[in-house]
Amino acid sequence: MRGLEIPDSGELYIRGEKIDFTRKNIEQFACVGFVFQLFNLFPHKTVLENLTLGPIKAFRIPQEEAEATGRRLLGRVGLADKEASYPSQLSGGQKQRVAIARALCQNPEVILFDEPTSALDPEMIGEVLNVMKELADEGMTLAVVTHEMGFARKVATRVVFVDGGRIVEEGTPEEIFDHPQSERLKLFLSQVIHM
Repeated sequence: MRGLEIPDSGELYIRGEKIDFTRKNIEQFACVGFVFQLFNLFPHKTVLENLTLGPIKAFRIPQEEAEATGRRLLGRVGLADKEASYPSQLSGGQKQRVAIARALCQNPEVILFDEPTSALDPEMIGEVLNVMKELADEGMTLAVVTHEMGFARKVATRVVFVDGGRIVEEGTPEEIFDHPQSERLKLFLSQVIHM
């Protein structure tokens, strides 16, 4: 998406419009935010600069407006005091919350999360999941790839279990966690959830 990866097969639709991966399509993805597994923050930029670079360069937002939005969103994720810090001065959980604020800076309709807690120490996982839960509670659509089953059960409205690149089972959290149908999902849950 946005030229970061070109799919091998399948189709992707945003707002009912099929995405053409043979051309630049940044405009089509303006409503989609991304939070990467390893944060992908620019190490030579401050936290505030990391938040404002995209809106200023890609969406032509005036710097003052982008900075005001960035500061508001840093407060939203509990990092108002870190705007002048560099990524190397932050914990993993703080970096991921900056990444979430960066995604929010483009005012997305949906945010895609790729294993947002996998690179974090156990103490930091909770602070990131709390921010994500608050976003979901406020009505933000989140598509999350995760192994955090407790979080998925508590926050998700729909769960898709994927194995080997294929959808094995999908349904509500209750259907997936309380009444799994496939043997593969039953095995997975028996290994990750202590019943």
